[in-house]
Amino acid sequence: MKKKILAVVVALAAFVGLFASHPVQKQSIQAAKTTKTAKKTTKKAKTKQIRVTYTLKDTTKAKNKQTLAKKTFKVKKGTTVFTVLKKAWKVNYTKSSYGVFITKIKGLGNEKKKLYWTYTVDGKMAKVAADKQKLTKNKSKVVFTLKKY
Repeated sequence: MKKKILAVVVALAAFVGLFASHPVQKQSIQAAKTTKTAKKTTKKAKTKQIRVTYTLKDTTKAKNKQTLAKKTFKVKKGTTVFTVLKKAWKVNYTKSSYGVFITKIKGLGNEKKKLYWTYTVDGKMAKVAADKQKLTKNKSKVVFTLKKY
């Protein structure tokens, strides 16, 4: 009887010894979880980048809107319309308490002749200055139009 009990104890000890090696396996599981977390973080970083297309139009010389330039950018979500505009083209502007007032883009614009730049974001006329308008939507379309007023 003692031999049977001793055999069972030894078998249990061996069985427990097999499961004692599981921390290595737990480390593998932890590494897999860390990899998944890193992938999620990378996805979040990618979602913070949005694509925005800028178009410059001139309505002062032709009956139809003449497209002068078009560029697409990848920008950080929350970037202002003005920040991207300055990266794309040479911009002349004045500052006021309301924000920036764009006087020229690519050398076009003339206050004496009452030629001014306005802009829309996704077809909606802006209600704030370009340095106050944030870009939050992927695939947004920003259109700057030179008009006579």
